[in-house]
Amino acid sequence: MADLYKIFTIVQYCVYSVILFISVVYSILIICVRRFRHQNNIFILNLCITIILTCIYFMIYFKAIYFDKSTAECILFHYTFNIALVQIAYAFVAFTIHRFCSVVYNANNFFKTKRWVMICISSQWIFQWILSLPFVFVNYNEVKKRKHLLNRT
Repeated sequence: MADLYKIFTIVQYCVYSVILFISVVYSILIICVRRFRHQNNIFILNLCITIILTCIYFMIYFKAIYFDKSTAECILFHYTFNIALVQIAYAFVAFTIHRFCSVVYNANNFFKTKRWVMICISSQWIFQWILSLPFVFVNYNEVKKRKHLLNRT
């Protein structure tokens, strides 16, 4: 059974490594090749950066989950886990909102600018960081409650 777990772990890290490699190569192409700097490719670059950060986080997370951590580290891991879990989906939502506004408000030139693209991408990141804050407080209260119950006995 332990051998199966090791094989699964190796396969998991191989898959993460391939995803990282492809995302890095595609990101470098978008950054270096001038003709790829289109509005849609900026969103794809955002998606690649999100995928890179998520893969790195989960590679660290699945190794560090077996070590004892302090309360603050547990809360930080829980907070970043939530961010990494849904950030890719929010990148697609930001791209969808951009495309929707570009099509529906076709006459308005603001929705065709790179400024609008940056507003969509930055609001996606800010929105996700703010949305994950309740998980910090809920997790903190749970840890505090458990410590209180352990101290009573």
